Amino acid sequence: MKKLVFFLCLIFQLTATAQNGWEWTELAEMPDSTSNNALCGAVVNGQKYIYSFGGISDSLTYNDIHQRVYKYSVNDNSWSEEVPLPDTLGKIAAAASFVNNKIYVIGGYHVDENGNEYSSDRVHVYNPFLDTFEVNAAPVPVPIDDHVQAVWRDSLIYVVTGWSNTSNVPDVQIYNPYFDSWSAGSQLPNDNIFKSFGASGYILGDTIYYYGGVAGSLSFTAREHMRKGVINPNDPTDITWEYIGDAPGGRNYRSACSGHGSTVFWVGGAEVAYNFDAIAYNGSGVVAPNRRILSFDVNQDEYNNTFNTQVSVMDLRGIAKLGGGNWIIAGGLDSLQSVSNKAYLLHNTSLSDINEALQPPFFEVLDMNDYYRVRTENVGDIEVFDIAGRKLFSKRKQLADLIIPKSDVSANMLIFIYNDGINVPVTRKKVQP
Repeated sequence: MKKLVFFLCLIFQLTATAQNGWEWTELAEMPDSTSNNALCGAVVNGQKYIYSFGGISDSLTYNDIHQRVYKYSVNDNSWSEEVPLPDTLGKIAAAASFVNNKIYVIGGYHVDENGNEYSSDRVHVYNPFLDTFEVNAAPVPVPIDDHVQAVWRDSLIYVVTGWSNTSNVPDVQIYNPYFDSWSAGSQLPNDNIFKSFGASGYILGDTIYYYGGVAGSLSFTAREHMRKGVINPNDPTDITWEYIGDAPGGRNYRSACSGHGSTVFWVGGAEVAYNFDAIAYNGSGVVAPNRRILSFDVNQDEYNNTFNTQVSVMDLRGIAKLGGGNWIIAGGLDSLQSVSNKAYLLHNTSLSDINEALQPPFFEVLDMNDYYRVRTENVGDIEVFDIAGRKLFSKRKQLADLIIPKSDVSANMLIFIYNDGINVPVTRKKVQP
C-alpha cells in the first residue's frame, strides 16, 4: 500500500504541462531497456496490465535481439518479467493484439550472425490469466514483419502489408482467433503508395487508417502517405482501399498508433527510415527520433500536429489503450542509438468522451475491510467528508486506484466526492459499522 500511495504522489508531480491536450507522465521503468518490442494492453480479472514482447536492447547488435516478456501492472505501477517468447531466436518488429482474453503476438523477424533477416510466420498465444504461452496458433500464410496490425470489433486481427523476407508485400491477412484460421482480405494496390513496412494504423468503426512507413528499394524512403480501407461488415474480407493524400508535418517510420471516437493519432517515430541498429538505410548515419504527435479527425478531415512533445521516441511497435483518454507506451529509442527503459502515460481529455457524457463519469468506492479502494474512469480530485461536513481526506487521483485507509477517515457515515473538473461532481456514501 505504501508503494501505491507513493506512486500517486509522484505521478502527480511528474505530469507535464498539456500540449494541445496531451499530458505525459513518466511511470516506473522497465526491467531492461528494450526497443522494437511488441506492446499491447490486457484486462485480467478487472485489472489492467501492459505486456511487452521481444525487442532489442543495449548496443543494438543482432546479439541484443531477445525473447523477453515484461508485464506492467497499472494498479501497482510495477513491472515484472514473465516467461519468454517460445521461439528459437529473439524477435523484433512483431505486433501484439488482445482479443477474447488472449494476446496474439504475430510475425516479426530474426537476425543471424551474418546479418541475414528472416521474417516469421509464427503466432504466439499468450494467456494473461495464467501468464504463460499456449500452443502457437495457425501460422501466418505470408511470413511478415514491420506490418500494420489492428483489431476489428474485438473479433478479427488485420495484418496489412509489411515486409516478407525480400520485399514489401500488398497482402492483407486476416486472423480469426475464434476459429484459429486465416483468410485473405482484398489486396492493396501493388504500388509504393500502399505497400510499406514500418507503417502503423488503427481501425475506427469499420475503417482502417494507416500512415507512413517505407516504400521503394535500396534506400528505403520513409513516406507521409495516409491510406484507408473500408471494411464491408457483411464480408470482412472485402475492403475498399483508398489513398487519401499526404499528412502534413513530414514523413514517419515506426510510430505508435491508436485512436478514439473520430480521431486516430500517431506518437513519435522518425522522419528517416533505419535498420534495427538505428543506422539510416540511405547512408546518412544514425537516425534521431522526433517529438511529434499527429492527429487526424476523420469526420472533419482535419490534421493536427503537436511538435516538441515532452519526449522524443521512435522504434515503437505498439501502444496500450486504457480508456478514459489514457494510453501507455514503453521502450523505444529516445535519442541517438539510445535504447529506452522508460514508460509513459499519455492522457488527452478530449479523447475520453467525458465532454459528451450523458451520465457522470464512472466512480465507485469499494469497502476492502481496513481500507477503501476508489476507482474512477478519469483523473480527478477525491474528497471525503463526514456527516457534519468536516473534510477528512483530500487527494488527487491519477490513473491507478486510490487507497484510503479507514483509519484516515474515521466516522460513522462518509461522503465521497469525485470532481474531474469537467462534469458535475459525483458523490458516493459509505456507512461504517
